[in-house]
Amino acid sequence: MKMQKKSDHPVNFYLMLVLLTAIVCKPVSGGWLEAVEPVGAAPSLELVDTEGATHSLSALTGRVVLVSFWTTWCPPCIEEMPSLVRLHNDLSQSGLTILAVNVQESKRKVVQIASRLNLNFPVLLDPKRVAGNAWGVSVFPSSFLVDTHGLIRYKAIGPVQWDSEEAKSVIREMLNQ
Repeated sequence: MKMQKKSDHPVNFYLMLVLLTAIVCKPVSGGWLEAVEPVGAAPSLELVDTEGATHSLSALTGRVVLVSFWTTWCPPCIEEMPSLVRLHNDLSQSGLTILAVNVQESKRKVVQIASRLNLNFPVLLDPKRVAGNAWGVSVFPSSFLVDTHGLIRYKAIGPVQWDSEEAKSVIREMLNQ
């Protein structure tokens, strides 16, 4: 039986990973808003909201769309929601649409939490995780900024303070392109 040699530099690997993340990602009040390279088309998204209306990303061509995948059992998701409400209040008239996609939960539970949080943008239901899988979501919250041509420009894995000046600056830049 061979003994596997323990790596002499595991700390160096993790330090490099942290440094690379800090260089590539932009901190946004507790979360990371990361430019997507290479830029690619957003996956299809067509879901029903809590009121029964169908929303599709393809129908929003010409608008900047923030797609946020979340769950009610995720504390960082719940903590992030008020900043999304404020962002919606600040920039929806400028061409920003926010779609909050709840993954694998009952409509009743989602409606209850969305009401408690006073969400003022569409809350879509992904009960079978079809959209979550198509978008490669494995962590909640996970958010994507889609430009006016349907291309994903930025992603955030983990909570972001969406109404911070840093985040709004990125979104305003996308709205002005």
